Amino acid sequence: MRSALPLLIAATALLAGCNAQPAAEPSVAEQEAAMRNAAADLQSWDRVFGFPSETVAKLNQYGYRLTGYQAAKTGFDAPGEAITLSQSDAKAPNRGTVSVTGATADAIDRIVFALPITDDANAETAKKRLTDIIRAFLFQYKIEDDGALDAIAAEQDADGMIGDTPVAIAVDKGEGPRRITVTFSRPSATAPAAASDGNTQQP
Repeated sequence: MRSALPLLIAATALLAGCNAQPAAEPSVAEQEAAMRNAAADLQSWDRVFGFPSETVAKLNQYGYRLTGYQAAKTGFDAPGEAITLSQSDAKAPNRGTVSVTGATADAIDRIVFALPITDDANAETAKKRLTDIIRAFLFQYKIEDDGALDAIAAEQDADGMIGDTPVAIAVDKGEGPRRITVTFSRPSATAPAAASDGNTQQP
């Protein structure tokens, strides 16, 4: 009579395989800790683009109320809200947005600040506040614009570099309110993320 032991071992192994639990997905806290560790040595623009959750948190200091950097229809983004940049009791206050987009979860490809001029009487105030916000944001990373952002107040189109990062200031004077955008692009991004030049909620 053949021994039943091999059959018993095989059955036990099969049962163990059926009861095996899949590896647990890392928690949000664990993912955040891993990202912090990976970004520990990043500085300047590398940190701006390479540590999305921190970048979003720093931008939220200015009231944009961005959500977490998350999957979107195309790539990743962090939707938020418009903030008032000049006289709040004007008929149509000047309000600005910021968009943070990228192709992958672990890096930002573009940061776009946008300001439609809807209250021309207070345009200078709005442009100054936008410039101050961007400079204060960059200052947290020890980045100086060396006057590159002066084109905002002058409402001039300008393409240049701040450090090794391209910056494009554009003024759209088409139909409707003229619109100022300031775009920072990650140098190593292979292609710009497909996203609007402002938040999903328009001012």
